Amino acid sequence: MKRLLLPALLLLACTAQAQTNESVIDRSQSPKAPSAPNTSAGPATAEGGDLDAGTQRVARRRSFPIKLFLSYDAQLYFTNNVYLSPRDPVDAVILANTVSIRAESPAMAVGKGLLTPSLTFNYQHYNHGIGANDALRRSLDFDSYSLPFNLAYSFGDNWEAGLSFTPSSIYRLNGTPSYHLIYRSYTPALSLRKIVSLGSNKILSISAGADYAFTDAGTASTPTIGEHRNDKYDFFANAGFYYLKGKWVLGPYASVTRSIYRHYEEFGPTSVNRRDTTCSIGASATYTLNTWASARVFTSFDWRNSTSELYTYDAANAGVGVSLSASF
Repeated sequence: MKRLLLPALLLLACTAQAQTNESVIDRSQSPKAPSAPNTSAGPATAEGGDLDAGTQRVARRRSFPIKLFLSYDAQLYFTNNVYLSPRDPVDAVILANTVSIRAESPAMAVGKGLLTPSLTFNYQHYNHGIGANDALRRSLDFDSYSLPFNLAYSFGDNWEAGLSFTPSSIYRLNGTPSYHLIYRSYTPALSLRKIVSLGSNKILSISAGADYAFTDAGTASTPTIGEHRNDKYDFFANAGFYYLKGKWVLGPYASVTRSIYRHYEEFGPTSVNRRDTTCSIGASATYTLNTWASARVFTSFDWRNSTSELYTYDAANAGVGVSLSASF
């Protein structure tokens, strides 16, 4: 009996570890609001601006050919389902910090459009269970690193096509061993975005695309699971509406992602047919404090329908955030 009990306990521990890791991965890849118009070229068009004139850039000399964008973002928010579980949700307060550095080369005329290459370094630090002395919630804390290389091609009447390649890694902050890799991916992606002017101070941004994630599940801590269990296709679409009024930007958004896993494994070496549809709706109100700082309040509701019941969930979120940015 003892000979059977030890392997069973080991399998249970590895399974629990895998599910916790999956919560961390899902949190880092949870749906996000679509990017605001003209994020690569500056702030969104102000009230009275003209989005119907097609792609335009201001010609000016730069002493340094590469433009640098630096940003820091912090958001503190409440979620009613911190583990993204299908039943018996547990709430928590989460603090998410993001630091980004983007280097962008001058736009190059290609055909009838402009091609802009950029390279970005992103660092994210997530703390779960703020204000609660809960070791299980703290086990979800993680650091995320990514290095997306992007080619943005602007053409026609406010169309933009994107081709990107993004290496990324996620490290858990707690547990044994501490600060260890649980997920790594290499993701090529294609996207297409259209910006539509609905008046002098109303903008609609619509985008769609696809990517494929080549992954490593960090199986050193979960030896019962294959290292490429998270390889998947993603097909996504989103829309964001922006109402600009003075220093305010208000608007709702919606997004949907269809994920098709190639050879997903839940508890062992047997692949399962996992298909996820993840949706998100939300709204935010952002106030520009000055040229380099803004503050916002936001809310969102996310839900996922998965062929694996373990990963079907819904979660409501609401919080505040602040962003600092500079360009050189």
